[in-house]
Amino acid sequence: MNAASDILIIGGGIIGLSLALELRLRGASVTILSRENKAAAAFAAAGMLAPQAEGIPPGAMRDLCLYSRSLYPDWTRKLEEITGIDVGYWPCGILAPVFEKTEVGEEWLEKTTLNLLQPGLNPEIAGAHWFPEDAQVDNRALMQALRVAVQDLGVNLRDGVAVQAIQQRQGKVTSLQTTVGDWQAEHYVLATGAWAKDLLLIPVYPIKGQMAAVQMSGWQEELPLQRVLFGDRTYLVPRRDGRLIIGATSENVGFTSQNTPLGVRDLLERAIRLFPAVQNWPIQEFWWGFRPATPDELPILGTSPCDNLTLATGHYRNGILLAPATATLLADLIWQQKTHPLLDSFHYARFFHPAPTNQENGQKMSDRPNATLVWQTPSEIQPTPASDLLTIAGKTFHSRLMTGTGKYRDMAAMRQSIAASGCQIVTVAVRRMQANAPGHEGLAEALDWTKLWMLPNTAGCQTADEVIRVARLGREMAKLLGQEDNNFVKLEAIPDAKYLLPDPIETLIAAEQLVKEGFAVLPYINADPVLAKRLENVGCATVMPLGSPIGSGQGIKNTANIQIIIENAGIPVVVDAGIGAPSEAAQAMELGAAAVLINTAIAQAENPVAMGRAMGLAVEAGRLAYHAGRIPIKAYASASSPTLGVINSANPN
Repeated sequence: MNAASDILIIGGGIIGLSLALELRLRGASVTILSRENKAAAAFAAAGMLAPQAEGIPPGAMRDLCLYSRSLYPDWTRKLEEITGIDVGYWPCGILAPVFEKTEVGEEWLEKTTLNLLQPGLNPEIAGAHWFPEDAQVDNRALMQALRVAVQDLGVNLRDGVAVQAIQQRQGKVTSLQTTVGDWQAEHYVLATGAWAKDLLLIPVYPIKGQMAAVQMSGWQEELPLQRVLFGDRTYLVPRRDGRLIIGATSENVGFTSQNTPLGVRDLLERAIRLFPAVQNWPIQEFWWGFRPATPDELPILGTSPCDNLTLATGHYRNGILLAPATATLLADLIWQQKTHPLLDSFHYARFFHPAPTNQENGQKMSDRPNATLVWQTPSEIQPTPASDLLTIAGKTFHSRLMTGTGKYRDMAAMRQSIAASGCQIVTVAVRRMQANAPGHEGLAEALDWTKLWMLPNTAGCQTADEVIRVARLGREMAKLLGQEDNNFVKLEAIPDAKYLLPDPIETLIAAEQLVKEGFAVLPYINADPVLAKRLENVGCATVMPLGSPIGSGQGIKNTANIQIIIENAGIPVVVDAGIGAPSEAAQAMELGAAAVLINTAIAQAENPVAMGRAMGLAVEAGRLAYHAGRIPIKAYASASSPTLGVINSANPN
């Protein structure tokens, strides 16, 4: 057994090194175990310190970023004094050019002024927002300085050591199992970035970023670009030595390494559009790395399920920026047991809740390190009674909202919207997922399929034969993602390209065969009570009548027929297609539908995350209203206040 120090930090990236330095300066003995992965986020970053340019909205994350940015001048000065290494801290400010002028603020620069201050921009640029307090640092020089500093101060930095498991007993870490034997310490810190989930069940996953660097011509006299440019899905970061960093792609492809032609092309095209001179400058380097993302894109900081384990991961795009604040706040927590209110917003428990709950003793999650953890969805915060769970083909679900994965602006919006909605069943177009169609690239890795139930659908099929073939592929796809017992399929047979109405004959033929093959068939149909009953009789697990045409947002136009289907069904009825607003989702549930399936209304909303949450709440409200029983509709008024005891104004006595 290797006896380490007071504190053992797992991970030698920017967060692990920064925290080790802060703890060592406070007197702690510290060991870092680092596998020295060059694909870690800190090596791949550009070093922007840009909480304002990135438009981080007001709240705890913005407060944390602004606080960390304020620490940078003194923090980097201290590092340079310890090591003699220039880390390239440069409060140069950041320009955010736009091609279409919309909202302007106090720091808005009109096109004429902008071109005087920064020549060489694309003449189509309409102006720019100016953020004078944002800055940059040379992330590679910073990493070098941190490594030198911690070693000079006596931190035991062990490179090439991979931690294989965190061994726990009774809510405490007892040791770490590594490639060079077991290690022990009084306290442990998990700071492994995108690899955190390999060691602990927390929702951290990699987002790949590809980057490039060119050498600016004529930089010896004067830098052609003297401010960071922050544009649409691209940024240009000039270094004082004439190097220009170009970033970055954002790809949810797991740990798929290497640069790709598509990624490099996108980088250079966006850079050239912003600053055309880039096309003539020599390329120095291409590289890539993995950012540690979380479902809400906020870091995970603070205590953990184990008394002696602190979490410092999930910093996503802001690891460099947040390094000094993370180090300061967590050093206070670990070494002085002093917690800062900011940490409350980044606790891991926001993704989980204790099960079973302990209402009587009032314990909080952070007080119960050995609590059983269950993935949190909004609908589970107030548990659904067991008598009212949604059951389809013998499988039960708390949420009665199903959502889709198409039409979102990007993967991040999709993930956040699904999480906000609280849904548990997510439908996926088999053909588009297999073909990596636009909007579906990396979809298999984008969602945690241990927490969501995949509903493969046969979108794009016109005939029963096509449906059956794609359904079989969908079942295999579910198995590859770990859902061995998933035999669900959403049956869609749609030959009509204009109105996207399902073919009832092909649907029935396909359903009969798929039921024989053991599928749990969820057929998408017109609101046809006769067809619905036929599909139930052949063994379908549900029927899914449309409320109105797919993606139309018209709401429920077939109320009478859907009501008939519900009243006569012995299987769950799911209203699918046409819902455009939460009120319409609630209406479907008030009719007695077992569930609703919503995609476009969430994905194409101005704020899809907020709409996802709204739809989840509407479905819950509609279900409660259905059970509560509405009052009958009357043709006349009925006073809500009693008439007995009313004072007669003519005779007040």
